[in-house]
Amino acid sequence: MVAVLLPAPAGAGAKAPPGFFGVVPQSIPTQRDFERMRGLGLTLRMPLFWFQVEPERGRYDFSVPDQVIGEAARRGVRVLPFVYGSPLWLSADSARPPLGDARARGAWTAFLARVVDRYGPAGEFWKDRPARLPIRRWQVWNEPNFVVFWQPRPSPAGYADLLRLSARVIRQRDPDATIVAAGVAPVEGETRPWEFLRRLYRVPGVERQFDVAALHPYAPSVRGVEYEIRQTRRVMARAGDGRTPLQLTELGVASAGRFANPFDRGRRGQARFLERVFARLESERTRWRLAGVDWFTWQDAPAADRYCVFCEFAGLFDKAGEPKPSWWAFRRAVDASVR
Repeated sequence: MVAVLLPAPAGAGAKAPPGFFGVVPQSIPTQRDFERMRGLGLTLRMPLFWFQVEPERGRYDFSVPDQVIGEAARRGVRVLPFVYGSPLWLSADSARPPLGDARARGAWTAFLARVVDRYGPAGEFWKDRPARLPIRRWQVWNEPNFVVFWQPRPSPAGYADLLRLSARVIRQRDPDATIVAAGVAPVEGETRPWEFLRRLYRVPGVERQFDVAALHPYAPSVRGVEYEIRQTRRVMARAGDGRTPLQLTELGVASAGRFANPFDRGRRGQARFLERVFARLESERTRWRLAGVDWFTWQDAPAADRYCVFCEFAGLFDKAGEPKPSWWAFRRAVDASVR
C-alpha cells in the first residue's frame, strides 16, 4: 500500500503566496475587470488559441493576447496561458491535436516557439514596456480526457506524446519555464481524471515532461472536491510522482441554472461554497502540495453551454457585470491570503 499523502512539513496551513488564487474568464476581460483584479495578486488563466493567433500558416495575429497580457501586467496580474486549438488550415476540428504527421508537429512546435519568444522572459513583447510580467508557466492543452477537447477520442498515450513534443520546445526557448499539464475533469461518460492519469503514467518517462499536474475537481460539495484531490494524489503517489505539485486550474459551482442540477447552489450557496472550499484548500495547501486554485469563472456567460450544465451561471459577476455574493467571498479569501 503506497501512502497517498506525505506528512505535512512545518508551515502547513500558512497563508498562500500571491498568485495562488486565480480566475478563469470565459470572455476577454474588460478594463473594468482588470481594475477589479488590481492589487489582489491574482493569476489569470487564459486560453492562447492557436487558431486565433495563427489563422493562416505563417501569419500571426497577436492582437488579442497582446491586449490581455499587457493589461494584466499593468495591474500586477500573473498570466497562466493554456495553449490549445488546431487551426483550420491544419484540421477541420480544433480539438484534434497536432500529432497526425510531421507537418502538424512542426507547425505546433513553431507556434509554441513563437509565443514563448514573444511573451517569455526575453520576449519581444516586453521591450520598452514599463510593466513587465513575463510568462514563465505554460499549460499544454485543456481537458484531454474529454472528447469535446480531444478528438477523435481521448488518449492518454496521445496526450503524453503532445506533452513530450511541447515540453521540449518550450524548455529550449526558456530553460527555466514551468510546464503545467492539462487539467483533467470529471465529465459524465468520460474517463475519470485519476484513471486518465493512471494510464498517462504508464507511458515511460512522462513525469519528466511536466513540472505541475493539473486537475479540475468539479463537485457540488467541498467533500466531493476533497475526494477528487485525494484520488488524484493517490495515483500520483503510486506512480512515484507524489512530490510533483498539483494545480486546480478550474473549480466552481453556479448561482443559478436553467434546470435543476446539483451545481446550482443559488447566489448565497455559491458564495458559501467558495468560502468553504478556498479555506479548506488553503489550509491543506502544503499537505496536498497545491500550486494554485483558479475559480471558474469570472463572469456569467451570455448564453448556455451545451456541454456544461452550470457554466453559464458560474461567474463571480452576473451577465450585466454586477458582483454576486461570491465576488465578495472571493475578495475576502484572497485579501486574507495576501495580507
